[in-house]
Amino acid sequence: MAIKLIALDLDGTLLTSDKTVTTRTKDILARAMSRGVTVTIATGRMLRSALHFTRLIASDAPVICCNGGYVGKAEEEPVFACYFDPMLTREFLTFAYTRNWYVNWYSGMEIYAPEYREEYFTAYRTTAHFKVNGVGGDYLRYTENVPQFVLREMDTGIGSYVRAVQERFGDQLVPQQNTGTSVDINPPGVNKAVGVQALADAMGLTLDEVMVAGDADNDFEMLEMGAFSVVPENGLPEAKERARYVTASNDANGIALAIEKFVL
Repeated sequence: MAIKLIALDLDGTLLTSDKTVTTRTKDILARAMSRGVTVTIATGRMLRSALHFTRLIASDAPVICCNGGYVGKAEEEPVFACYFDPMLTREFLTFAYTRNWYVNWYSGMEIYAPEYREEYFTAYRTTAHFKVNGVGGDYLRYTENVPQFVLREMDTGIGSYVRAVQERFGDQLVPQQNTGTSVDINPPGVNKAVGVQALADAMGLTLDEVMVAGDADNDFEMLEMGAFSVVPENGLPEAKERARYVTASNDANGIALAIEKFVL
């Protein structure tokens, strides 16, 4: 069947290494959308950043953000959302704060953290109206509707943090996309495949009408869910093993080439 929904990871996939979308890629996405194909973002980033890039590619589709924990737009009820229990959020934030860990967390369009540290948010430098709400020790006021935490440590790495979280919280918290210096943490059962499936269901689509693309460990479930899966050449070897098609790198218009080949 023809592809009717395309869900694209951002970092390492749709975006180049300098966190932009090439003119060539924008043109191909515009051609796909002009033929009735819905193009959206499937990212570990938060809602504001995901929506920034859908606007950049002239798409008004609901986004899949927070590793599938939230599917929707800013001004509407979400298609799907999975939040941490506020009591668990308070417990986890206190756990991180008492250890002087740098943690940020999302709620709606907002990012909260103890304070803003520019070096931790370089990936967001091309997101319009991006800001971090530094809440200091007043963090317990911001624990509702949280789909994701992010732990960050630039110097010693994040491995010891992940082990401590797993020892304390077990399967209540699920680490994803461990980059070595940061790790996303989501509720159990949440991943990008869940978000893509929720959007496909809402659109009345089957998975053979869906294309997905990603490059990293938080894309694995999405790549193997049964949709037509694309991985750029720069992707992890484990991601490419899960792909139906390996395209050129994110710096060589890989996504544009795959869409032109299989959708247009």
